[in-house]
Amino acid sequence: MLFGVSVPGSRSSAHVNITWAAPEIGYTEGYRRGARLLVEHIVGSQRDQDYLVYPIIFLYRHHIELALKNIILRTPYLIARPLTDVEKQHLERHRLDLLWQDLKPLLSAVGEAAGWDFLKLDNPDVEGVDSYIHQLTALDPNSYSFRYTRSKKGTPSLPPDLKYIDLGHFAEMLERLADYLDGLDTGLSVLEEGKAEMEAAHRDYYA
Repeated sequence: MLFGVSVPGSRSSAHVNITWAAPEIGYTEGYRRGARLLVEHIVGSQRDQDYLVYPIIFLYRHHIELALKNIILRTPYLIARPLTDVEKQHLERHRLDLLWQDLKPLLSAVGEAAGWDFLKLDNPDVEGVDSYIHQLTALDPNSYSFRYTRSKKGTPSLPPDLKYIDLGHFAEMLERLADYLDGLDTGLSVLEEGKAEMEAAHRDYYA
């Protein structure tokens, strides 16, 4: 058997379907940690970078995709409106630019409701994320560029003039982006808890 086996005393047995935390945390954080560990290996050993560049960039990109989707899914409860059909369609795709495009006005609405000015669209942090998302999308629009050598049409996945990627620098920038999105997710979870407590108190008062 490949799955479902735990060897007694083995420290390599991983827990899946963990119930004490939201299941999406394991996926989202797992891809980020995997990328970070690979970068640490390259920086420490000064080797394997020409092979590990592909999984590193894919893992970081997929982390960002999952983080954006997780945050989008938090917002309907906080702004008391369901996601539109277009927003739902984008959740089924891999386009970071479309996800970020959808998320920005949702965050602005949350910020207005909560009185959080840092979620306004003219915030410098938002402009910084715009740049990172644009660059990631330009090179890898649909999450295939670092997974396959060629596209479905048979063209090279990466532009021929792209020769080098400083993985240490790339990881540093993506860690900043990941930290920002993690902060947003944490902030929205706090708002969720506060709103749920207020609603529970209101129900108890009028019960």
